[in-house]
Amino acid sequence: MSDGQVFSDGVEPGGLRTSQEIKILVCYMLLGAGEAMPRQAVLEIISGNGMANFFETGSAIDELVRLGHLTEGEGDTLALTETGRQVADTLSGMIPYTLRERSVKSALQLLTRIRRERENTVTIEKLPHGYNVTCAIGDDESPLMSFTLRVADDLQAQMVKERFLSDPVLLYRSLLAVLSGDAGVSIGDTRIVIDLK
Repeated sequence: MSDGQVFSDGVEPGGLRTSQEIKILVCYMLLGAGEAMPRQAVLEIISGNGMANFFETGSAIDELVRLGHLTEGEGDTLALTETGRQVADTLSGMIPYTLRERSVKSALQLLTRIRRERENTVTIEKLPHGYNVTCAIGDDESPLMSFTLRVADDLQAQMVKERFLSDPVLLYRSLLAVLSGDAGVSIGDTRIVIDLK
């Protein structure tokens, strides 16, 4: 293997093949995200999307921390330093646009998900027959809405959790609009359409 090249197991065509490129992408992604991210999330976004090898990405992160381009904070979060910002600004053109765009989009989606899970909770309770899934939409002082559904199995419980956390505000708006009469609702044999005003 020549100098600067890295292992390419799990890297899709067009992915990054040098340590320098991986370091630039990590800095660019954190700059685009605009806030610190969990180390594991950075690893999963870059390697899980086939942009670079998992172990090489971990090594690149370690090197960025050692060089002072990243800092590691509480909860194993990575934050970009001023020199890391300069790396992202100056060298990002070396990374294909599609990889830059995909990494930032994935990072923003993940941060949105983390925020939703912090503000909205789902608890799953196993019962003798089935599961109770309790979903709550949070506010600073008290929940705006809370409901409990009984489902048949763990698979359904996990599906309800995922669906709720994907857009809890839409569920709240829809339910409020239906109950207050502010929505047009049409019910067919297999479909319910809610028209939010």
